[in-house]
Amino acid sequence: MQRYRYTDLMEFSTRLLNRAGLAHERAETVGSLFLEADLLGYSTHGMQRLPTNIEWLLSGETRRDGVHEVLSAARSSEVWDAQFLPGPWITAKAVDRACNIAEAEGTGTVVIRRAQHIACLASYLERATRRGIMVMITASTPTEAVVVPHGGLSRVFSCNPIAAGIPTDRDPILIDTTAAMSAQGPLNRSYRLGKKLPLPMIVSQSGEITDDPAEFLERNGGILPIGGPGQGYKGFSIALLTEALSGALGGFGRASQTGDSEANGVFVQAIDPAHFAGRTAFEHEMGKLAEQCRASAVAPGHDPVRIPGDRSLALKRDQLENGVGLIDTIVEDIRPWAIKLDCSFPGAI
Repeated sequence: MQRYRYTDLMEFSTRLLNRAGLAHERAETVGSLFLEADLLGYSTHGMQRLPTNIEWLLSGETRRDGVHEVLSAARSSEVWDAQFLPGPWITAKAVDRACNIAEAEGTGTVVIRRAQHIACLASYLERATRRGIMVMITASTPTEAVVVPHGGLSRVFSCNPIAAGIPTDRDPILIDTTAAMSAQGPLNRSYRLGKKLPLPMIVSQSGEITDDPAEFLERNGGILPIGGPGQGYKGFSIALLTEALSGALGGFGRASQTGDSEANGVFVQAIDPAHFAGRTAFEHEMGKLAEQCRASAVAPGHDPVRIPGDRSLALKRDQLENGVGLIDTIVEDIRPWAIKLDCSFPGAI
């Protein structure tokens, strides 16, 4: 891993996406959200996503221009058809719109159909928490089946991430998890590097549980839902919930989708505590709860309890000051596109 200045990577990413056909404002938004993922430690969904997104832009699989269609709108909810606009850009707009509605109505919900892959959900959370608003986001890919239902061997679900940003009177709580034991990015990276998975997360077609990513990538094994073979009903339940929110609410679920597009269904809901007991009370309550968790006694030799987001925000501060760390394979994957589009990759610091 080498480190690069954040400003250099931001300028490079924006320029590369711009040369692939995105207008500057859209390129800057997409580039910043990829980099936000790296800052927070989600490196499989950060700049690692640039090559695929450049390819989609150049091939036309991602729509460069135009705006979304509003299919329905009420006082506190809207359904959008993104029609394959860049996922990070349209999702950022949806978060901002949901927050604006929430400030007026208490809650605001935006459901998106056909957003191109939206990458790391954690990247969007501080857009809301900086405004004192709580946000929940989940996504699914209706044409993708990689996760098995609990007790089954057939792939049915996508990995279905779910995230939440919760303001406190200190740092926000940033939750980013998934209904599956692993997203595909870490599986692909482990396979490429010839490594085993940290835990047995794959079920083979014969029902064996394994930590070998090749079972998934070469032999059609399925990713287990959260909880694994013993308690996978928990992840299975979350998968069903996220499909209902991100797919069925927008009429973009598995019943009618075919093909191999990575387009996502997305659910965004913002809640403004000002319309309930008040932002000050909410942030004090959640801040106090977070402190009680951090103060929890731990067994000898164990690290203190961390709140979701603690490590990510500390890593973000460090990387903004000392450079963003990128492993060599990420840079190797980006360089051919940088050469193709005559856009020099920045030097390490």
